[in-house]
Amino acid sequence: MSGARRVRRVLSGVVALAVVLGVVYGAAALLTPVPRLHIEQTLSAAVDGGWDDTLALPAAGSTALLAGSGSIVEAGDAEPRPIAGMAKLVLAHVVLDAEPLGAGGTGEAITIDQQHIERYRELDAAGARTVAVRFGQTWTRRDLLAATVIGSGNNTAELLVDEVFGGLDAYLAAARAWLDENGLSSTTVVDGTGLDPASLSTAADLARLGALSLENPALAALLESRPRTTQGGAAFADEAAFLRELGTTGLVRTYTDAAGVCVLLAITVDDETIIVAALGQPGYPAAEDAVGALLESVRTSVRPVEVVAAGQVVAIARSAWGQETELVATEGVSVSSTELDGLGLRLEAASRSTIVRGADAGSLVVETGEAEQVVRLESTSAITEPGVAWRFADPITVFERWAG
Repeated sequence: MSGARRVRRVLSGVVALAVVLGVVYGAAALLTPVPRLHIEQTLSAAVDGGWDDTLALPAAGSTALLAGSGSIVEAGDAEPRPIAGMAKLVLAHVVLDAEPLGAGGTGEAITIDQQHIERYRELDAAGARTVAVRFGQTWTRRDLLAATVIGSGNNTAELLVDEVFGGLDAYLAAARAWLDENGLSSTTVVDGTGLDPASLSTAADLARLGALSLENPALAALLESRPRTTQGGAAFADEAAFLRELGTTGLVRTYTDAAGVCVLLAITVDDETIIVAALGQPGYPAAEDAVGALLESVRTSVRPVEVVAAGQVVAIARSAWGQETELVATEGVSVSSTELDGLGLRLEAASRSTIVRGADAGSLVVETGEAEQVVRLESTSAITEPGVAWRFADPITVFERWAG
């Protein structure tokens, strides 16, 4: 074979190979899928205006506010301190845990005897809050609970301890178990009344106790109806009310020398219930001023905050061939200012290579604790298939698409 013929054959082979490679490259460039859109979330979950920024927190004692969303704000000394009659609210829970009362239930009844009269007189003479009892009266469990929680009766609290648990030791064991079960680990009770200064808690624990009280059907019913007489006609005052003119629901209002003035109350703002626990206030006038100012600040601090506006850009979708479109929210989303600390935004967008204008582009999930709000996203412009020039322009990209 001559050299010229060999050269022609080599050239023919090279040309054939080039044709084959060209066909393969062209097929890869034209037929392989183009890359998916890259979607970048641009909206941040950082929103200014949390409710704790403008609260007028008392300077004295310790304070905690618990929002219905679960957000808590604390101020002052966080160590456990004497709680005075707050211990009676613990007692009410432990009693209802041992002897539940259904709707309209009254529970077992007792007859007031001479021993009950003598203990009432003893406590009354010592200056402790009492509810008057008379020999031969009949008191149901509900009567005793109302007189203890609403009337803040120390003598009726002791009657509950004896009648339901048979004595203090059994009650204290039941109370410890109930407190542990409900996560109130900073609370210790050594009596049913709180007269003993060794009954201790923190403002944060007591705020949680207040929330549990409103969740307990029997206690919530008492706190709403606020009875001041027993079925037998015995009367007592509402000693748990505090700053009622400000729209509060009083849970506890109490005082001892060791504890100072302690109040536990609830107030509803924008359909959200806020529990306020204030311990160690130096006197009732000071407590009224400090808690009153706090409540006024709560009314302005708890408010809806818009975290996503209708039409707001939430994300940008970009193609590898240089096109992009904004993804906007189709409606606004607001949350309570008490939920901003736990706010999270999660983008959920389908994997795609193109999109038309106004198309459903996925959703933005607004997370606040265990709750979620979902808002649909749509594109503001189209991203179309790339042109032939882009498909053939970059061999590395072509072969990556073909191999991948």
